[in-house]
Amino acid sequence: MNKSSVDATIKFLIFVLIFMIVVFVFVFVFVIPGIKGYKNAKSEYIVSSKYEKILQKEQKELQLELKKVKKENKKIIDLFSKEFDKDEFITFSKKYFDDVNLTKIKSDTNSSALNIYQFYADFKAQNPKQFYDFIKDLHNYKSLAKINFPITVTSKDSHLQIFFRMSVYSMNGK
Repeated sequence: MNKSSVDATIKFLIFVLIFMIVVFVFVFVFVIPGIKGYKNAKSEYIVSSKYEKILQKEQKELQLELKKVKKENKKIIDLFSKEFDKDEFITFSKKYFDDVNLTKIKSDTNSSALNIYQFYADFKAQNPKQFYDFIKDLHNYKSLAKINFPITVTSKDSHLQIFFRMSVYSMNGK
């Protein structure tokens, strides 16, 4: 064997050894941390996808529940969304009461999309039939109203005096 071919073989082996060392360094420096990062990202993805499936299931259940509530309370929602006419309501209530007052409540706790009116009524009658007729007709009124407690009924001379408060609700932006 010739010295130059031995030198060439040794140089080749040294270059192969250096190349293998460089490849192993690149593998340990770049590839193995990348694999660890990939495994971590994959496990996070699996956990996230499990939570996503759980949340999607809950969302579907809540949407079904919302549809059910909307269907059960359709009349109230429709009343709530109708525009409220203050003068018309006062005219309606004067059929039953002599002294009525309707004022809009301004409060920071109320939503800006909601109007709440406070209604005060005081009337005198021989029996409470007129008050019950008002409640019956209020149930069929075109706006949403709620009678608040306490309802004060007192007997004065030969008649009853009834005082109560009521809230009337309407939405803004109509």
